[in-house]
Amino acid sequence: MCNRWIWLPLAAAILWPTAGFSATGRVVLVENEAMLEQAGHWVPARLGMDVEVSAASTGVAGRLQLRMKDGALIVLPPASKVQFSDDSKANLALVLGGLRLTTTSPDVFWTVRALDRQIRASGYLKLHTCMTGCTLPAGVYGRGHGGEAMVEYAGGRSVLKEKIFRLSSTGNRPEVLVKPPSILDDDTNLTLAELARQAVTNRLLTGIEAFRKSDYLVAKAELLAVQTENPSETVVSYYLGLIALEQQDNAQALLLLQKYLKDDPQAAIEREVPKTITLLSTHQLQEEVARALTQEKSLANAPPEPNSIAVQTFASRGDPIYRAMAKGIAAVVIADLTQVPGLKVLEREKVQKLLAEMRLGDSGLTEESSAVRSGRLMRAEKVIVGSFGAQ
Repeated sequence: MCNRWIWLPLAAAILWPTAGFSATGRVVLVENEAMLEQAGHWVPARLGMDVEVSAASTGVAGRLQLRMKDGALIVLPPASKVQFSDDSKANLALVLGGLRLTTTSPDVFWTVRALDRQIRASGYLKLHTCMTGCTLPAGVYGRGHGGEAMVEYAGGRSVLKEKIFRLSSTGNRPEVLVKPPSILDDDTNLTLAELARQAVTNRLLTGIEAFRKSDYLVAKAELLAVQTENPSETVVSYYLGLIALEQQDNAQALLLLQKYLKDDPQAAIEREVPKTITLLSTHQLQEEVARALTQEKSLANAPPEPNSIAVQTFASRGDPIYRAMAKGIAAVVIADLTQVPGLKVLEREKVQKLLAEMRLGDSGLTEESSAVRSGRLMRAEKVIVGSFGAQ
């Protein structure tokens, strides 16, 4: 078979991102000739390869599917080219040919640039250019499904949703069509994109079911696969965290559950993840303090962490009713010190737990020998101690 490339001249109004931008994804389907631009060089697309891609193109018989970092599926039919902006902006430009875009949900949006318009799309969006050699009126034809397709142009915007439309270089507003043109008819359709998305969903369900059956080996493998294919699936961190808990890897469980709380706070609260994090943090802190006390002799000769400082609770020398202010004063000092560039302030909870395990009362908090010992155990370069009195 002889591979040929076709490059179709487009209207001068088509814009694309400045060179140098890139987006992160994985090749999940490649047929015949398909190329990716990485770090200024074009390389052949290979199934399963992870990419930092600034542009992608297919030949006259090529097809390409990319699963992006946020889970969106980018599908290029034959003789097509797109150029990406960076991940954080979730946008790309259709340079020639066609594009099929599927987002992870109707609430997740990508911006697609075509001609001098911007299309803010969610759900499923199909676009195809009709330029030289096309029998239809020139322009970019499109159709959305299961989400939103809003075209922004100079002087306004049009919300199209499920409508079929054409963008032309002779007018700003998109033209709404009654029937889909033949240029949008191919086998790279909504069904294909839905199948790809459903495959990831099935792996997630398989992983969750394996977890419920205590088959943690299978569950972890399936969940990690989902994480690779669709990094935007936040619940993966939750179940991986629960697996780590079952395997008594509390440190890893804490990291994973903290990530889940950050990525999906509302769902994490409903699953009472903050309570679990608090318990894990307390348990981990107890383990660190106990380890420090048992290793006190070896820590005596260990160098402190550079630029580290510990702030101990201030000792109350006056009326006992003001004793509650001790932690508050220390908290104010810590808050100020955390603003100093390059200074590492040790966690207040860790300092307090260590002092409690050392059985130091108010009288011992300001003694130099106790401060030196606590600083050594915490590997702090400096220790702040103090007292206050209120009459």
